[in-house]
Amino acid sequence: MKIDYEYLSRIRRAVALYTKRKTSNILDGDFHSVHRGRSMEFDDLKEYVYGDDVSDIDWKSSSRMNTILVRRYMTDRRHNVMFICDRGRKMLGDTSKGEAKKELLLMTFGTLAYIVGRNGADFALSYSGEHSAVKSYFKSGTDHLEKLLYDYEARCTTDSAYSLTQTMEEVLNTVRKKMIIFLLTDMEGLSRISEGLIKSITTGHDLLVINIDDAFLTGDVVFDNEQGLYERFFLSHSKALHQEEVRQREEILDRASQICKRNKACLTTIRREEEIIESTISLLERYRNGYYG
Repeated sequence: MKIDYEYLSRIRRAVALYTKRKTSNILDGDFHSVHRGRSMEFDDLKEYVYGDDVSDIDWKSSSRMNTILVRRYMTDRRHNVMFICDRGRKMLGDTSKGEAKKELLLMTFGTLAYIVGRNGADFALSYSGEHSAVKSYFKSGTDHLEKLLYDYEARCTTDSAYSLTQTMEEVLNTVRKKMIIFLLTDMEGLSRISEGLIKSITTGHDLLVINIDDAFLTGDVVFDNEQGLYERFFLSHSKALHQEEVRQREEILDRASQICKRNKACLTTIRREEEIIESTISLLERYRNGYYG
């Protein structure tokens, strides 16, 4: 994929279309409420709408005005949003909806980075390098986003000896900032997540996990990227194997969801490009309102 300003224009158009379809508090500037209770100061009052945090209701003002009003806050610093993205040959595959995982991952990261940047946050990207984690500086703007997209696109489909877990641990141990962390991975990455690591992240940071969907290895014609050939028909079309694959996927997702729920993190799955904005904005709204898992 050639990433250029036309690619960034696709992101802008997608966000613009979303805001015309549905008004979101997060897109309107209340993204800062994701950092509940952290160095926040009162800004103004606004009328309550569905999805606002009930703990922000100003009951005295509401009584005087005879309508429900909620307090809005403004942070005294810019938020730092860290994107930790998975990589490897597995990203050469497709999703269950037939879209390329690599394209979907890049578009998801780019769209989210654009949204949080537009809401006044600085963002950075980290992924597995050869012997350590690759980490960018926290900045904002389309130039910064374009550079991160270029750099990651060149490496995201090659394997690394440094694991996703090691990358997450390094980010946690070396970045001395309070962060909102977006973890973008796939089914394999979810299966390797440990509860201890998730707990250590959510103790001091906000964590939102995005699962980039995988195509099934059974139930249809399957091409093996590692072997460079099509899977044998009697294996790929086995009903018993397909049922077992479905069962294992549900087990992995349920385990990851329960880990996130216990540790106040949120998880969602994205299967195709048109789901990106709806799913990620819903993820942020769920997190802000305490609907974890």
